[in-house]
Order: sequence, then structure tokens, then C-alpha cells
Amino acid sequence: MPPEEEAAMHIDTPWRRDLEEVGPAMEKWARAVLGPDAQVSEAGSPGNGMSSETVLFEMTLGGETERYAARLAPMPEVYPVFPEYDIELQAKCMRLVQARTDVPVPDVRWVELDPQWLGTPFLVMRRVDGEAPPDIPPYVFGGWVADAPPETRAAMQRDTLQVLKKLHELSPANADLAFLARPKHGATALRQQIGYQRWYYDWARDGMSYPLIDRTFAWLEANWPEEGETVLNWGDARVGNVLYRDFAPIAVLDWEMAKVGPREVDLAWMIFLHTFFHDMAVTFGLPGMTDFMQWDSVIAEYEELTGHQVENLEWFTIYAALRFAIVSIRTSKRGIAYGTMEEPADPDDLVMFRGLLERMLDGTYWA
Repeated sequence: MPPEEEAAMHIDTPWRRDLEEVGPAMEKWARAVLGPDAQVSEAGSPGNGMSSETVLFEMTLGGETERYAARLAPMPEVYPVFPEYDIELQAKCMRLVQARTDVPVPDVRWVELDPQWLGTPFLVMRRVDGEAPPDIPPYVFGGWVADAPPETRAAMQRDTLQVLKKLHELSPANADLAFLARPKHGATALRQQIGYQRWYYDWARDGMSYPLIDRTFAWLEANWPEEGETVLNWGDARVGNVLYRDFAPIAVLDWEMAKVGPREVDLAWMIFLHTFFHDMAVTFGLPGMTDFMQWDSVIAEYEELTGHQVENLEWFTIYAALRFAIVSIRTSKRGIAYGTMEEPADPDDLVMFRGLLERMLDGTYWA
């Protein structure tokens, strides 16, 4: 990538903790909770992620050294992306998936809800050695996914959809998913999701009006679909949240957006996030990636794997765009607050994929 394009993709993260402080604090926690001989070393960060922090470290207990990853809730005073961040919910999701499926998830060892140690709750998992397609710069710009032969990417896509298939086999009929319900936001699973997004939007916008987001809410209401079967929704279902080894999934990460809802919630999010990255690549004059995570092939493969007929994916794709638009204005406002970007004259310009969403709403995208 040319230097000017790489600079454009760089995102400063002044809201992250100082790793030189995190390691000693983690060691104090380990000695108090796990044993006085605990030692923590080699604290580092994997880089991906905007809503929370992940710290990789080694810990020695009883003379045995193992490698771990800690997921830290964001500090409340540093412009968090979400109004709430439930570490315990994420641990429950991973433990449920580990117990009830063969989907690979990290082994959660400890959940610490007391903020005295690191300033916020955190969980500690065994570290998994794999590689996630990067967000900055996005994997469609170049790198190991882009450099792979088309048939390798095709196998990677199918294996990733196999993960969704297995996750979606968990439903309220065969698993206790009550901890993911949000009854205060609506009467049905999908109504709860939309109700939560309205609540989240009201919090994220800080009193400002974003006509494009308001228009998207109105479109979704005017075109409300039949909801279909309710299943476990991973919530942030995308290749960037999977660790791969030899292009095969070995760990499914990032469960902070998990909910219950129709299968299409996850399917549309996976397609849309790839579309977003591809559209960004084209904007920078790059070819993008048109043979991976494409609408038709994803639907056909998912239907073949599951026997489920995908319904109303246009609606769910616009819902995915709505969800990401709210995240987008929040992360953009954080950049403004920290001086890494300027406030635009038009608030809708804070939706980083404004043109793409406008084409979806006016119908030209689908053509």
C-alpha cells in the first residue's frame, strides 16, 4: 500500500491503557487471587478491536508458565463505544458454546468483576495461536487473505459459514439463552434488537441528530419482516473476529454483541462488513475482493449447510448497516474528542460508509 494510503488508514488509540502499567497490575491480581508466587510477564496487545482492549501475557503459577489473553472492559472515562460492556455475558457465551458445540472458542479460565485491579472488569482466557484478518488496514487491502489462491479463500468462507451453522443450532428450545434476552426493549427477539439499537443510538448521539440513521430506522419499521426462528446470534459475526490457522477457524472471538434473534442477523452482518471493507478498498483505488463473502455465494452455501432458506436478507443487511452506522458515529465522535479527526459540517458524514447506506436505502445498491 502506498504510504499516503497507509497513513489514511492509521487510527490512533489514546484511550488504551499503558501496557507497562497493565502487566504489574495483572500480576497483583494474580498474586491476590491465584497464589502469591504468580508472575506475569510479556504483556502485549494484538492490535485489533475498537470497543475494548485485549492484553496478551504469560503467567507462571506453581512453576508452570502458560500464555493467556485478557479481555478488558473499556475505561468508562475514555469515551467508550458502548453504554454497557458485560464481561460476564461474554464468558457465559463462550462457555455455553464450548459445552454445547464443537465451535472452537477460547477456554475462559477466570472472570474478575472487581474493578480494583485494572479499573474495569476483565476475563482471562487461554491464548490461542492463530491469525485474524486485520481491520487496520483491512484484509482486503492486501496480506495473507488477499494473497491466497481463490480456492483457498473459498474453503475459508465455507469453513467460516460452518461456524455460523453450528452456532445457530443453539436456540431457546435446546439451550438456556435467557441471559441474552432484552425484554425491556421489545416483545420479540427482533423487536428487542431494534429497541436496543434505538436506546444505544440515543446514548451514542449525545443529543445530535443524524438524518441518515433516522431514515434507516424508518425504513426498517416500514418494511418489517417476518421474524422466523430465534437462535443464538454471535452478534459480531465476521472473519476479523476469527483466529485462523492454515485458513481454518481455530477460535471464535468477540462476544460482546451476542443476542438472540433470526439467523439472518449474523449472516447479513458477515456479508455487510466484508462489503464495507471492499467498498473502502475501491475508494482507495484498490481492486478489493470480489470472490469472497459475496451475497449469492454466502446464501447458497449457508442454505446448503443448514437446510434453512434465507429470508429477507435485504432487510437484515440494512439492519446490519444501521448497527454499524451507530457504532461509526460513536467511534468518530471519540476521534473528534481526542483530536484525531475534525467535526464535519454535515453530521451524516460521521457515518463512514454514508454513500453505501444511501445507495441501499434508495434501492440502487441492490440493482
